[in-house]
Amino acid sequence: MLSASNVRSAGGAATYFAADNYYTKADADRSGQWIGEGAERLGLKGQVDASGFEALLRGELPNGERVGSDKQYHRAGTDLTFSLPKSWSLIALVGGDKRIIEAYRTAVIETLQWAEKNIAETRVFSRGKIKAIGSGNLTIGLFQHDTNRNSEPNVHFHAVVANITQGPDAKWRALHNDKLWSNNTLLNSMTMARFRLEIEKLGYQPAHQGKHGNFEAAGISREAVMAFSTRRQEVLDARRGPGLEAGKIAALATRAPKEAIKDRDALSTTWQEAARAMDLDLGGLIDKANIRAAGLEVDKNPNLSLAQKGMIFLRAFAEKIQGFGPKPSADPLVPVHILNKPREEIAAAQATASAIRHLAQREAAFGVHDVYKTALDFGLPTSIAHVERRVRALVREGELVRGKGRDRDFVTTRDALQTEQRIIGQVEAGRGKSEPFLSSGMAGDQLQAVAGLNFGMTLNEGQESAGRMILSSSNRIIAVQGIAGAGKSSLLKPVSQLFGENGKTVLGLAVQNTLVQMLERDTGIASMTLARFIGSHKNLLQEGADKNALTEAKAAMKDHVLVLDEASMVSNVEKEKLVRLANLLEVDRLVMIGDKKQLGAVDAGKPFALVQASGIDTAKMITNLRARDKILRRAQYSAQAGNIGEAMSYLKDHIIETKEGSALIAAERWLALSPHERQSTAIYASGRALRTAVNEAVQTGLKQNGELGKRGLKLETFSRVNSTREELRYIHSYKPGMMIELKAPDRSQRLSKGQYDVVSVDERPKKLVLKDHRGRERSFQVSKLRANASEDQIALYEKKHLDIYAGDKIRWTDSDHKRGLFNADQASITDIDAKHVSLRTSSGIEHRLRHDDPMLKRIDLAYALNAHMAQGLTSDRGIAVMDSRERNLSNKQTFLVTITRLRDGLTLIVDNREKLETAVEKNDGAKTSALEVTKRLGKAAATGLAKGNELAPKEPQQDQRELEKEHSKPLDMGI
Repeated sequence: MLSASNVRSAGGAATYFAADNYYTKADADRSGQWIGEGAERLGLKGQVDASGFEALLRGELPNGERVGSDKQYHRAGTDLTFSLPKSWSLIALVGGDKRIIEAYRTAVIETLQWAEKNIAETRVFSRGKIKAIGSGNLTIGLFQHDTNRNSEPNVHFHAVVANITQGPDAKWRALHNDKLWSNNTLLNSMTMARFRLEIEKLGYQPAHQGKHGNFEAAGISREAVMAFSTRRQEVLDARRGPGLEAGKIAALATRAPKEAIKDRDALSTTWQEAARAMDLDLGGLIDKANIRAAGLEVDKNPNLSLAQKGMIFLRAFAEKIQGFGPKPSADPLVPVHILNKPREEIAAAQATASAIRHLAQREAAFGVHDVYKTALDFGLPTSIAHVERRVRALVREGELVRGKGRDRDFVTTRDALQTEQRIIGQVEAGRGKSEPFLSSGMAGDQLQAVAGLNFGMTLNEGQESAGRMILSSSNRIIAVQGIAGAGKSSLLKPVSQLFGENGKTVLGLAVQNTLVQMLERDTGIASMTLARFIGSHKNLLQEGADKNALTEAKAAMKDHVLVLDEASMVSNVEKEKLVRLANLLEVDRLVMIGDKKQLGAVDAGKPFALVQASGIDTAKMITNLRARDKILRRAQYSAQAGNIGEAMSYLKDHIIETKEGSALIAAERWLALSPHERQSTAIYASGRALRTAVNEAVQTGLKQNGELGKRGLKLETFSRVNSTREELRYIHSYKPGMMIELKAPDRSQRLSKGQYDVVSVDERPKKLVLKDHRGRERSFQVSKLRANASEDQIALYEKKHLDIYAGDKIRWTDSDHKRGLFNADQASITDIDAKHVSLRTSSGIEHRLRHDDPMLKRIDLAYALNAHMAQGLTSDRGIAVMDSRERNLSNKQTFLVTITRLRDGLTLIVDNREKLETAVEKNDGAKTSALEVTKRLGKAAATGLAKGNELAPKEPQQDQRELEKEHSKPLDMGI
């Protein structure tokens, strides 16, 4: 793995990195070498001299110039530590194949050359502002070390990047190293991708693909790796809290001084003896690799000639190349002519296609570097250079379109652009297509009358304005943008009644069953899930849909008003289908109501924000009616405005800082409340690990206090793995002990719909061995799953052990609609006997389930919820746990949803208030928009040019240039 750290002391760094005692005498010339264009410009070549290196780290250049000032602190440099996975260190240092080290060195140097060309920056003062600009050069001292602090084999390279770089104006300045830090996992991925190519040339085989491109050597067991990894175990044992930062803290807390190795021969002998003691035959592994490198596969059949063995090897190799994916003719991202290219280009095409499919499922647009890293992490035999070329080709072909956003380069797909154009086009198609139900003035008067007479309330200005628009607009599709706690549900009560009095039927839609239940309970509007509504009309969305079926559907939906709640949580794909159906069925109104600043969909797009930016009729509700506590309300307003520091300042007396044990503290706080207070106090945890820890702590406390039943039931439950459809086509997504669920029969592999246990994972033929419900073993090749599927073909689950007791609070993780058990809904365990579990759902329905009931495998404890589960919920008080080290979850949307659920008070438990504030400020958490990053709204957004039509021209690049020329001042998206 690649780690980054700042070098604080020039003298200490020179002493440490360039010390000869880390190497044998034969390797003394490798104790440090200069790398980089910057080094060349300074005349630094060959071996690193310790004194010159130290001066450079102080900012003193060989030409007499100085970077930085004697009066100000000058950061010495940045240490990028490239660490080879342990099994390869064993082959190189214990087995004696030093070619492994050279292969890794080659990969590291290529990565550093890429880094200086693409992410080396300095800062300049221009037009009153400081901005980062590319410099294209680095000055690096590269040092090879071969042991860790426990004197175990550990090949790693310290690339010490001096804090200097030459700007475009030839002036030497300090290096702006932000991108070196933020791209460290990408740099690791490209290093391992190049290393893979090199070791395969040597005849070695990579084993299971891990995180950030890492992989071990096939033929070396996990036990052997861990036997030489006591240092790693020390860090793991000391580690506290989630995330990368916790690992760094543990590494620092447990590190011992690195002792000089006095007798390297003796150390080598010790390693070899340890390998023999565990029957680790490294010599045999090296011999087999050499045979493969010579073109001869090792085969157990002694009757085969060398020529026959060679043919077997070549045939297997050819099949491997052809087996990267589905028939390219069906995949626009992998055209047929690619098969005639060299091996690495074929792999790059497939890896890039997989990366785009994977990223596009979750985001409408994504960073170019994200494409590179994701492609390399799929573990195909290719390199960063090949992937870059493939991305450029896809841009030329129009399959990808470049854009800008959030200070980095983005790309989006042709499909994403078309989808967003069609959404806007359908909204435009509904303009003027609906009759107002009441005039604006009359609507306001009647709304207030109904609200006061029937519901005992007076609508505020925002609520009345939104209600008037809903009732009086002549547009079929409209939006209500309301901040958290603005009283959207309260508004819908009188609106629904007035529609009913005018002969209209209001149908509510929501993305989750729990939101459907709340919508019905809070407003009285009959509701269903959006998926169910779309599914019941899916045939109408097909090309050449039956006209008679459309006529019947229109008649059934006559005089209907659709209300979509929590509209921000709907993806591009779902929103496009909904707006198309609204126009096809000619509904009287589609009202999309929500808050664009709250959490978005799991899948790609932010269409609720998109349609607002493109000019849909929008009413705004900006008054917070939920919070009754003044300080909490001010914090919520600040969070809504994106002022996180201000929000945290308001909450300062209610924030608890603890470096560890946050889950325990949250549980203690909640358990110390009276039973009545517990009922009105929710617990929110930002991540899955924290949520699980809080749930377990609360259950333990209740159990110890005798508040749960004495009889428990041990369950094996299924927790869904959050993988994309593309990830599930790769063998490294699976582990023995998991469970897969086929959503439909797979006739090509003779597998029925249903659940299968994963018995084993075979990397080489990329095959799973599954066990069905009858105990029969079946073979399954995941690479045969369709590459461009629009719906899940399989679902993957991890098995988790869970103890439940009478009195426990649980939630469902799947649905059984026939019995009224809905995903994410909560229930209380009322009794457990020898054969049954009795429970009561949130709606009061009682069930008595057998111990082997399949729904008891689809539960989890529900004392704590995360933000996605909480959106739409309200509590009087709350206890929230957030951790700055959970980088993806420490964002403005999660923070906003967490603190705006509450009326009267919040206790916020954090690892570090200052770090959390910084992390949230930097990450807005918002989804991307294809039209936003490419700035292609323009006239197409206003006139609906893409209304069901193909956007992509025969010459896409020319089309894009004409669009940009015609609309030289693109609409400011503001999303």
